[in-house]
Amino acid sequence: MLQHLITQDDGLRMVPIDRTELTAAVGRLRDELRALPEETDPARTRVLTRWIGLGQMCLGHHEDARTFLGQSLGLAAAIGNTGAVVATGLNLADAHRYAGDVRTADALYRSALNTARSRHPELLDFALQHTGKHLMERGDLAEAKIHLQEALRLRIAKGDTELVRSTQAALARVELLLGGAAAAVPRA
Repeated sequence: MLQHLITQDDGLRMVPIDRTELTAAVGRLRDELRALPEETDPARTRVLTRWIGLGQMCLGHHEDARTFLGQSLGLAAAIGNTGAVVATGLNLADAHRYAGDVRTADALYRSALNTARSRHPELLDFALQHTGKHLMERGDLAEAKIHLQEALRLRIAKGDTELVRSTQAALARVELLLGGAAAAVPRA
């Protein structure tokens, strides 16, 4: 829905390509959500709240992002869509990470990763990628590298070159940070 308006910055966080257009697109989604009749399939509400939350996160509106993504996660769980629980849980974890709430982010990443491993192996590469980026930001570079290497292996097997490039970029960032960390260690 909004993918074409979102990119990644140098720190590998999602940011708007065009802030004005993303703001307008999020506004249109909010209007659509408000206009939904009460008897609307909750799956549609879930999708709209997820994308509104993602847009708000990219725009830096962390409280709104967490509210909408939390609502979407609740709807996914209520309708029994565990794949959406994993994906939206990762998005909500990102929103907490972007807002500086590392503890909540960590719990959400761990939950999504465990669910992906046990019930949705097709989403495991996404869970590993998001968790790896979280670990990288947290400074746990060795664990980040392990997660991202596993994500890369899975993405290569999927054959999706865009996803492979994304994971390679994250691994390159970890390697850069590892090199910087090694250079900062005084030698005896």
